[in-house]
Amino acid sequence: MSDIIEKLQALREVDSAKYELLGDAVEEIKELRKIRDTLEEMLIILARTPLPWDEDDQLTEDFPLFKQRYVNAMHEASHLLGLDLRSMITRTEPRT
Repeated sequence: MSDIIEKLQALREVDSAKYELLGDAVEEIKELRKIRDTLEEMLIILARTPLPWDEDDQLTEDFPLFKQRYVNAMHEASHLLGLDLRSMITRTEPRT
């Protein structure tokens, strides 16, 4: 897949009337890619962290590490996803 940022930057050079708008689009795409990459890294960390219980459902000594990683990842993900802000996407109550 070709890089959309390169295409937009090329358009900025051709169409100077839309230069600022295209620049804003490029910056927004770059920021969204950073967020995507950070969320992917967090998911990889969680996926590679062993579950903190054994076959008998007893907690293991890894529980504090798992809990800390999970809490940190969820806090950062919540912030990256903007869940601290109210919007139509982040609302949790049912529509009536």
